[in-house]
Amino acid sequence: MTSGPDITAPGATGPATAARIDALLENRRGLLVTVETETARWQRTGAALGRLDEVLARLRAHRDASERLREVLGGPGLRDLRSRVAELLDQYGHAAARFSRGTVNLGVSGQARVGKSTLLQSLSGLTDDQIPTGSGVPVTAVRSRIFHTPGRSRAVVGLHTPGSFLAESVRPYHALLGLASAPETLEEFAHQRLPDEVDDSLAPLLQRLRGMQRGLWSYRDDLTGGEREVPLAELRGYVAYPTQSEVDAGEPARRYLAVREARIECPFPHAGVDRIGIVDLPGLGEVAADAERRHVAGLRHDVDAVLLVKRPLEGMAYFGAADSRALALLEEARGLVRRTGDFVFIVVNRGKDDAEGLTAALLGHLASEVDAGRAGRRFSVLQTDAADPHAVGADLLAPLLAALADRLPVMDGDIVGGLAERAGALADAVRAEVAALTAALAGLRGHASAPAEDLERQAEGLREDVAAELGEVVADLRAEVLGGFEDEHFTAAVEDAYADVSRWLARGLGTAGQDRTGPDGAGDPEAAGAAGDEDDAVHRQRWCARQLRQMRVHNNAAPVAADELNRIRVEIGRRFSSVDTYFEERVRRLHTRVADVLGQHTGELLAAEDGTVARGAEALGRFRALLDDGYEPCPELSAAVAELLALRLDYRTQLYPRIRAQLDGLNLEVLDPGEGQMRSQIAVAVNPAGVEELYDFITVRAEQAAYRTRKALLRDSVLPGMVLFAAVEQFEDALIRSGTAGREFRRLARTYRDELWPGRYGGLNSEHARFAAVARACEEIEVALRGGPGPRPAVPGPRPAVPGARTAGAGAAGARAAGGAQAVEADDTEDARWRV
Repeated sequence: MTSGPDITAPGATGPATAARIDALLENRRGLLVTVETETARWQRTGAALGRLDEVLARLRAHRDASERLREVLGGPGLRDLRSRVAELLDQYGHAAARFSRGTVNLGVSGQARVGKSTLLQSLSGLTDDQIPTGSGVPVTAVRSRIFHTPGRSRAVVGLHTPGSFLAESVRPYHALLGLASAPETLEEFAHQRLPDEVDDSLAPLLQRLRGMQRGLWSYRDDLTGGEREVPLAELRGYVAYPTQSEVDAGEPARRYLAVREARIECPFPHAGVDRIGIVDLPGLGEVAADAERRHVAGLRHDVDAVLLVKRPLEGMAYFGAADSRALALLEEARGLVRRTGDFVFIVVNRGKDDAEGLTAALLGHLASEVDAGRAGRRFSVLQTDAADPHAVGADLLAPLLAALADRLPVMDGDIVGGLAERAGALADAVRAEVAALTAALAGLRGHASAPAEDLERQAEGLREDVAAELGEVVADLRAEVLGGFEDEHFTAAVEDAYADVSRWLARGLGTAGQDRTGPDGAGDPEAAGAAGDEDDAVHRQRWCARQLRQMRVHNNAAPVAADELNRIRVEIGRRFSSVDTYFEERVRRLHTRVADVLGQHTGELLAAEDGTVARGAEALGRFRALLDDGYEPCPELSAAVAELLALRLDYRTQLYPRIRAQLDGLNLEVLDPGEGQMRSQIAVAVNPAGVEELYDFITVRAEQAAYRTRKALLRDSVLPGMVLFAAVEQFEDALIRSGTAGREFRRLARTYRDELWPGRYGGLNSEHARFAAVARACEEIEVALRGGPGPRPAVPGPRPAVPGARTAGAGAAGARAAGGAQAVEADDTEDARWRV
C-alpha cells in the first residue's frame, strides 16, 4: 500500500502554494465543461428511457395485446435503469458543484473536548461570539461555512421552513424512537404527547426531542425559509447549543433549530488563504437522530478534504469506536476519490499542558490501528496546538495546503474517471436492455398478420368512402359560392359592428368617460357606464372643451384635427374586427364537418385512451399525429391535414385590405385628384366656433367611413365562403388524389388495422403504431447515448439501426423474409424501409 504524502515539515503558506491552488481551481473549469456535457447527455437519456416506459405502458394497455406480450414488456429492467440514471445524474450534480466552487474547502470535524472549535477560531480569526468553545459537551449545532473575505465581516443564515424543519429535524427522532406518527404541522408538534419512558439506549434521543418541543417558542418565528443576515456579535445564538448555565437557569432559547446552515465571511489571520474556505462539521459523535449522516451528506460536493481532530487527553488518547464510526462515514463521503488518505487528514491537537506520554500513546495507537502498523501508510497525521494561530498556520495550514496542491488534481481525476466508468457501464446496460427488448418484440411479431389482399381492399374502400363524403362538403361550399349565398350570420355580425361604431361616435367621438378614467378613457367601468347614461350633447360639449384647450396650446387646430382623425380611423378599423367571432365559428364548423367525415369511416382510430372521441380541430390534430407516428408514416396525408388546420379566416388578413380604402377619408390631408397634390381637408379658427365646426366635420367623415366600411363588407359577404371552399377543395384533392394517396392509405391501413376495423382481424398487428413508438423510443435512447440532440423528426427516410432489430429487405420479398411481417405490395417497396 502506498504511503501518504509527507507533509510533516513546518513552514509558512508561501506564494508558490497559493499560486498552485489558484491554478488547480482554474483547471476545474475545464472539468466542469466535461461534467456538464455528460450531465446533458444523461438527462436526455433519462428522458428517453422515460418515454420508452410510457410507450411500453401504452402498448401493454392495448386491448389486443397478448398475455405473452404483456409479460415481455412488464419486466423491472427499465425501472431499474431509470433509477440508476437518476443516481448517476445525482453524482454528476455533486461533481458539478465541486468544480464550480471558487475555493478549496476544508471540513473540520471532531468530538467534544478535542478542540475543534478552538482550531476553527485559530484558522479563521473568529472568537467565542461566533464559534463558541466548551468542554465536555458538543457546542456547535449548525454546519457553518467560513470564507476568507478581506475587508468584510458578516454572517448569513439559511433558515428552515416549517415543512423542512418537521421533515429533516423532527421526523428522524420519531422514526428512531418508534413513535406511531410524526406531526404534520408545528401546532401538532407543539401539543404532541411524547412518551414518558423509552428504552435506556433511546433516552438521550427522547430528551433531545423534548427540548425541541419545549423550545419551540424561541425559534418558531424564525421558520420562514430563505436567508437572513446576522451581525457576527449575534451569531452564537443561531449556531450553538445553549450553555449549561443557560439550561440550569430555565428553559433556554434554541434558535439554532431553525437554521439549516450558516455562511460566515471574515478576514483570516494567515497569508496565502485567499481561495480557502472552512466548513465546520458538527454532528460526528453526537447523540442525535441521524446527525452524523445528515452532516456528512453534503461533504461530497462541499468539502475537498476533512480534518479529523483528536486530542491526547486522559481516556481519549486512542482511536475508539466513535472515531471509527466517524471515519467510516468519511469513507462513504469521499465518494469516487480512490484514497481515503487524500481526503481525510488526522490532526492531533497537543496543548502546552498535555502530557507527552498521552501524545505518544495516541500517535502509537493511530499508527497501529489506523495506519496498519506504520505511521503515514494510509493517513497523514498533523500535530499542532489548536489554541496558537501561529502554530496552526505553520504546523498545519502550510503543509496541508502544499499536500492538497499535489493531491487535489489527483482526486479530481479520480472523480471524473470514476464517473466515466460508471457512465460507460450504465450505457452498456441500457443498450443491452434495449437490444433484449427489441429482440423479444421481434420474436412476437408475425402471428397476427392480416391477409394482404383483404387489407388492401379495406384500404381502398376507406379511401372511396372518405372521398365520397368529402366530395359532398366541397359541393355544398361550391354551391354557396356560385349561388351568391348570403349568410345571415355574417350580415348580423357586420351590422352589430356598425351599430357599435355608431354608438361609439355619438358619445363624444368615443371619448365619453375620459374625464373620469384618464386620458385614454379606460380603466373605470363605473365611470364609463355613468358617461353612457348622459346625453350625447354633454359628450359633445366635453369633447369640444377638451380639444379647444389643446388647440390653444398649439395655437393651431391642425395638430388636434390630425390626432383625432388618426385615433378615430384606427378605432373604427379595430371595432369592425369583431366580425372575427363569426369567422372563427365558420372555420370551427368546417373543421368539425371534415373531422366527422373522417371519424365516421375510421372506426375507433380517433378515440382517446378513455374512449372519448375528439371532434373538430382536436380530432384533426389527433389524426395528423397518428399519420406521423406510424411504422409507415403518411407524410402527404399529414401535410394535407396540417394545411387545413392552418386555415385562417379573419378580418385583418382577408377583408381589411379590401375595405381599407373606405377609411382613407379619415386623414387631415388627402390627395386632390385634380391637382395631384396633398391638401388639408379642413382649417378652423382657434375659438369655440372653430372647435364646434371641427367636431361636426370629424363626425360626418367618421360616419361616412363607417357606413362605407359596412357596405364594402356586405358586398364581399361571399368571400368567407370562397376562402373555405378553396381550402376544403385543396384538402380533399391532396388527401384523395395526390400521387402517393393510394400508397399512404395502404400504409394507414397496415399501421392502424385494429383501430380502423376493430374485431375484423385477430391479435395485435405487429405493424401497429404503438410498436412504432417503441422503436422510435429505442432509437432516441441510442441517439442520446451517443451524445446526439434527441429524437429524430417524424419525416420519411431511412431510420438509424436499433440494437437487436431486424432491417428491411430490398423489396417485398426481403420484408417478408426479415421476420414475418405481412406482405408488402409490389409498388410499395419504399414502405419496407419503415419496417422494424
